[in-house]
Amino acid sequence: MKRALAILAAASFVIFFVIIVTIANRGEGNLWWGFVDRIPFGDKLGHLGLTGTLSFLCNLAFPTRHPNQRILKVINRPTLLIGILLAAEELSQALIPSRTCDVMDGLADLIGIALGQLLAQLAHPLRSS
Repeated sequence: MKRALAILAAASFVIFFVIIVTIANRGEGNLWWGFVDRIPFGDKLGHLGLTGTLSFLCNLAFPTRHPNQRILKVINRPTLLIGILLAAEELSQALIPSRTCDVMDGLADLIGIALGQLLAQLAHPLRSS
């Protein structure tokens, strides 16, 4: 039951994340989260928080049970998949007139993804399967 709830939470957040990206790609982000520009490093904190939450929920929903299942002994499969997809999404922004491909956004994404995996690994022993 707890795993089903974790999968539902991860799937719901993926849908939420796709909606956010769609809004941003349409150039309507300022209508929804224009306040972020008034916060120092608000955009980067937003990237870190969104990708960290995505990574945390996906790593809880699909945990890597054994260290030998990790890529390079450090990266869990959900983390790798999220990293690849978000790198592609960040690079695709160079082709979208309303978006900006930014290395610092990509770095904030990577930090968020790593923190999400770490927090999920720390939380995993606290929950039963």
